[in-house]
Amino acid sequence: MRALVGAAVFGGALLVTLGLTAPHLARASPALLVSTLAGCVAVAALAAQPWLTRRRVPAHVRLGGVVAVLVAVHVLALVVESPDDALYSMSPDGPTRARMALFATVLLAVVTLLGLLRRRLRWSAPTWRFVHGSLAGLVVVLGVGHAVLIQGALDGWGTPVLLALGGLGVVGVVVRLVMVLRTGDAMPHDRGRVRPAGERPG
Repeated sequence: MRALVGAAVFGGALLVTLGLTAPHLARASPALLVSTLAGCVAVAALAAQPWLTRRRVPAHVRLGGVVAVLVAVHVLALVVESPDDALYSMSPDGPTRARMALFATVLLAVVTLLGLLRRRLRWSAPTWRFVHGSLAGLVVVLGVGHAVLIQGALDGWGTPVLLALGGLGVVGVVVRLVMVLRTGDAMPHDRGRVRPAGERPG
């Protein structure tokens, strides 16, 4: 697991390096630079997230908060850079890459909300994990797809790095979902938060 998380960190560092050295950002405004770098780090964090759910749940929760902040910074910096273009891109009528980003952002908000409401939801542990993990997997696919389709700083070597990080994240999600389906995967830290499968509310 440490090696896989380390691979995600390494991939994120590569993306940041590629972004900082790209001719596309050589004369970019501070807002565009901040937006691009926040997006790079967010992709790497998303790739690491599924691999932290088994033994390092607190780290998974904290990193989830970091991802939400990074995506917010990414979007807000684009709004500062060009409000009209940003609002058009965030509309359902925008280009495919923009719609992918819009759906990924909405799903990320839902995934974050599920995490915050975990103790209050009357769901079994396997149900909560399956829904949370499935939606998180969609966030990874749509977010990486959005980054790959954008013509800009991460063209060239950035594309295989993005795809590798996306694959790392998706494989992590699939592994976790298979474990949930096979074993229920109700772990000790679920006690008092999410009811085990089959248990009725008192």
